[in-house]
Amino acid sequence: MKKIGFIIITGFLGGCSLLDKDDPLPLYTLNSNVPPASRTLRIPLSIDLPTSEASLNTERIAVTPSRFQRDYLANGQWPERLPKVFQGVLLESLSQRWGGAHVSRVKDGFQADFMLQSEIQDFSVYHVDKDCAEVHIKILFKLIDFRARRILSSHTFSVKTPAAPPSMIGIVTAFNTGVQTLLEEALPWMEDVFLKDKSISKKKHS
Repeated sequence: MKKIGFIIITGFLGGCSLLDKDDPLPLYTLNSNVPPASRTLRIPLSIDLPTSEASLNTERIAVTPSRFQRDYLANGQWPERLPKVFQGVLLESLSQRWGGAHVSRVKDGFQADFMLQSEIQDFSVYHVDKDCAEVHIKILFKLIDFRARRILSSHTFSVKTPAAPPSMIGIVTAFNTGVQTLLEEALPWMEDVFLKDKSISKKKHS
């Protein structure tokens, strides 16, 4: 690991705290830059807080050295727990694409007919000790129809993005590129679900 200058702190999938809280770490953010939709969906949509297993529900940037082990980079962290950060990216992306008046977090009291639920199944770095470091992102999305109390559709999206150069900046850039690539696939899927569902009034679209 001296080859690329990373410090790794080790933990198992339970994810106990191993960092000294008196030592602040550099913060790295996620953002979105998705293209606008060809049609604006005027459908009230609430974005639920994503779920994840315990080892990903943290501010730390996760590393997966093996199937049953989760480590963390000690050179930086997310500004908040990952599910909260990813919820913010979803809110930003959907607001940019459909208009902020139709999209909100669930806890904001926004009375939406539909909800987007998601599960972060992977959001970590692989091969961090090699030149071929790679970021893996895997997200399960579910579109929920509150009115009919049913799942409209669900789908899992996954991307793998090389981290080049193999550095903190390279890794965070790979996470951002991966998120953008994943949403460029997931958002059209959501739009297609709404547009094709016959139970949704055409008046909701423009």
